[in-house]
Amino acid sequence: MHGFEPVGGAAGADRLFERWAEVAPERDALVHPGGRMTYAELREHATVLAGELMAAGVRAGDTVGVLMERSFLLPAVVLAIWKAGGAYVPLPPSHPVGRNELVLSDTGTRIVVADRDPEELLPGCGLRSVRPGLERPEPATGSARGGAAPATRADSLAYVLYTSGSTGAPKGVLVDHGGVTNLAEGLRLLFGDLEGARVLQFAPFTFDAWVWEFAMSLLNGATLCVPEAGVSLYGRELSRVLCELDITHLSGAPSLLATLPEDVPVPVTTITSGGEALPEFLVERWAPRVRLFNAYGPTEATVSATAGRCRPGAGRPSVGRPLAGVEVHILDAAGDPVAEGETGELYVGGRGVARGYLKRPDLTRERFVPDRFAGRPGARLYRTGDLARRLGGGEIDFVGRIDEQLNVRGYRIEPGEVEAALMRHPRVTGAVVTTTGEETGTARLTAYTQLSRGPEVPAGELRELLAGRLPPYMIPSLFVTLDRLPLTPHGKVDRAALPSPAGGRPRHGHAVSSRPGEREVAEMVGLLLGLDEVGAEENFFELGGTSVDLVTLQADIHERRGVLLPVADLIAAPDVRSLAALLDTRAGDRDRSGRDLATAAANRRNLLAGSRSLEERRWKGRQS
Repeated sequence: MHGFEPVGGAAGADRLFERWAEVAPERDALVHPGGRMTYAELREHATVLAGELMAAGVRAGDTVGVLMERSFLLPAVVLAIWKAGGAYVPLPPSHPVGRNELVLSDTGTRIVVADRDPEELLPGCGLRSVRPGLERPEPATGSARGGAAPATRADSLAYVLYTSGSTGAPKGVLVDHGGVTNLAEGLRLLFGDLEGARVLQFAPFTFDAWVWEFAMSLLNGATLCVPEAGVSLYGRELSRVLCELDITHLSGAPSLLATLPEDVPVPVTTITSGGEALPEFLVERWAPRVRLFNAYGPTEATVSATAGRCRPGAGRPSVGRPLAGVEVHILDAAGDPVAEGETGELYVGGRGVARGYLKRPDLTRERFVPDRFAGRPGARLYRTGDLARRLGGGEIDFVGRIDEQLNVRGYRIEPGEVEAALMRHPRVTGAVVTTTGEETGTARLTAYTQLSRGPEVPAGELRELLAGRLPPYMIPSLFVTLDRLPLTPHGKVDRAALPSPAGGRPRHGHAVSSRPGEREVAEMVGLLLGLDEVGAEENFFELGGTSVDLVTLQADIHERRGVLLPVADLIAAPDVRSLAALLDTRAGDRDRSGRDLATAAANRRNLLAGSRSLEERRWKGRQS
């Protein structure tokens, strides 16, 4: 074990990795089903790529785009960009061209690391590109590197992540190296020695939880385990990946954890939940078996601000206490601290607070305010917009949001950005985006639209419109057309009066089937999605089904019919009629080792029951 002191406050995050490469060069840094890479090898790959970036023109403070899918090489790319003095900007190929072009323009990025020709995805962009390779690199020379690499510091820019914007446009969050190094140290103190940990790389590269997994592993001497691209990381398949890669540390949202079958042995010793409220039943299920933590934090506070260990029998879990180097204040409308147990707005201070929003000075001044409690010149607090209260013992209880910002599967979404995109359709005269289905344990982003006179606009047409402007996680699962949006007496949309998707959605002429097999499938889909009736030809995904729901449907079918259908088959049979026909052809198939799927279905039902129980207790508390 190498228990050296953390790098001083002036150093960049890449220096944390370098020190581990110096003291444990032969230790596995990256593991993939197709191979592995030691700390020394990863450092050499990153050093050579950094030289190529500097030769291409990257200088200290420049932004460098990363135009790559999930990859074994992403950590090397990030380290290389940092070594070259730059800051990385994710440009996922799955995002709309227009959105990536907006990010390029906003950041002024002219150089990208890409796993393909940028012109294929961003025609006419005129970008210079560097392509990473898996081949063993030759050691970089001074001339090949384009000069000496600039030293990163705590105040050097580390990355720019774009989050949903309330005005209709995304906003770039500027995060410094000091926030990343502080996060790495906070995780070491939270979890203890991480040198033997094997961390699953689960989060998308565009999500700040990717930085959490990176900091927990490569900045703390642990191994980052990268699954194959395209593999389903839910339910039974997730259990297989955990075992195959011998994962010890897993982080994910409760909706993910609910799909994990509890009777399938996995090597995981530590689970961190975040992004959504953690139901008590999941605490009771997992806390006796592993170290279970509940974490909270916005992108503007470098991923995480608080975390705490969950104990069985302790009731609804809090979000713990501030991580090391983080300060949390709960203030009233006048900016004064509220008493213990009282609700106020949560403000985050300390070394993890981001610089602000790129080219958004007014919004930066509004959300990043002077920290009068710190006693340090220039210290700032980030106003989260979240409501919280401090419990006895200093733990923080998350209460809800002040504004209309939504939280869906760990993503914070400003409904105004989605609504503005919907309003670009010539027939849409009004749009409201919210979440529905919280009572089922899986919140679904739902769009309510009001149309001008004429034929109905198909949901697929609206979905296609949004897909050209928004990333996939911001596209609603459900589209509901109303004759008129409900209004308050003051003329604003009355969100509380919006009907349930089942009550407001049109039938599109889809008849409810009278065939027994189809009725059974329709019943399963209806129960899963919270719908009273499901037509025989209605599309599962257009009804609001998600990838998590698909795993649960797979488990429900196995429990009822004893047939184990691959997820790919379920995708290929998205309506009741085609799925029932598929089940008829597989009637003779039986899977003898499917108890884990039945458990996944039970988990989902428990999540439903747990969520309803929690809501009932909250309602009773408000009444009292």
